[in-house]
Amino acid sequence: MDLATLRQLRLRVQGVREPVAASAPEVVERFVAVQSQEFVPAQWGLAARVRSEHRPDAASVAASIDRGEILRTHVLRPTWHFVSPSDARWLLELSAERVHRLNATYYRRVGLEGEAAARGLDVVARALEGGHRTRAQLTAALDEAGSPMAGLAFGYLLMLAELERVAISGANVGRQRTYAAFDERVPASAPKPRDEALAELAERFIGSRGPANERDFAAWSGFTLGDARQAFADAADRSDGRITTVEVDGETHWLDASAVPDAAAAASATESDTDRVDLLQAYDEYIMGYAAPRAYLQSPERPAPVGAEFPLHALMIGGVMCGRWAPVVNAKRAVVRIVPWRTFSPAEERSLAASVAELERFLGLPVTVERSS
Repeated sequence: MDLATLRQLRLRVQGVREPVAASAPEVVERFVAVQSQEFVPAQWGLAARVRSEHRPDAASVAASIDRGEILRTHVLRPTWHFVSPSDARWLLELSAERVHRLNATYYRRVGLEGEAAARGLDVVARALEGGHRTRAQLTAALDEAGSPMAGLAFGYLLMLAELERVAISGANVGRQRTYAAFDERVPASAPKPRDEALAELAERFIGSRGPANERDFAAWSGFTLGDARQAFADAADRSDGRITTVEVDGETHWLDASAVPDAAAAASATESDTDRVDLLQAYDEYIMGYAAPRAYLQSPERPAPVGAEFPLHALMIGGVMCGRWAPVVNAKRAVVRIVPWRTFSPAEERSLAASVAELERFLGLPVTVERSS
């Protein structure tokens, strides 16, 4: 399999092409965890993977988050992810210890250890017994309890509360995000043995992002390469033959045969897909679901490995990165700033206009395009 076919398979498995999901919560459930540092752009990434007849706007996705159908927390790695309520508990039980180890230096640096950490967690837990609380309200509760925390220490206390299953995302209050008691938003469930949890995580990763290899899974999940190899083997064993392997440029990749079209169909789709423009957020799973250097993204116009350029996002043509874009949104209108890496063909310009129109429908605001060189 060559890189062009790999791109087409990944675009379709991920739902960037021919989406099958009927809602944003369904997208999150299928992906297990969706990276979501940038709150609104991450929601756009969910909506774009919903079938056009059901595609939600920003208000609808936000309502799903407010209702707790989609939760946002720090899991797998020390970064934000969207997760489903049914997956939040076992994912945190599986990954919290490893994230704690990664955070250990910062815990020590801000004095968030031992009794100080326990006091902070207790204050947060008691505050959340009374309902969803904003960061300002939790800061006030800590002050009143004689355990003031601010800045980096406060941020790491909240992450600690998430990892310890004390707190998780709550309903927004206007533009302010809140925290809720973990057990209020996440249903009780029996613990999963570590090997079973890793195998399930790997199986669902392959099913939503394959073809992928063990390095991709390790980079995405935060687990070791040894864990990834064992998890892939276990996932294949429990898949009844669905999970198989394919060679891409001499390297073994794993895919779920039930989730992908055959290679011939993907190869034929490549020819009709070369002009398709996608406005992906910088941390989209089509980018961050795989290990660097991500050769499948590389454009001849920019041979250097693709990296994050916050606040710019990824402008894709035919699954290859051909520029950057950034939305600037206010209450009445939005501006999409395009930074192309080359001149676009007429067909690409039409596809770009269609993608901007989809973004406009999502935002529910008129969108103006500004182009930079």
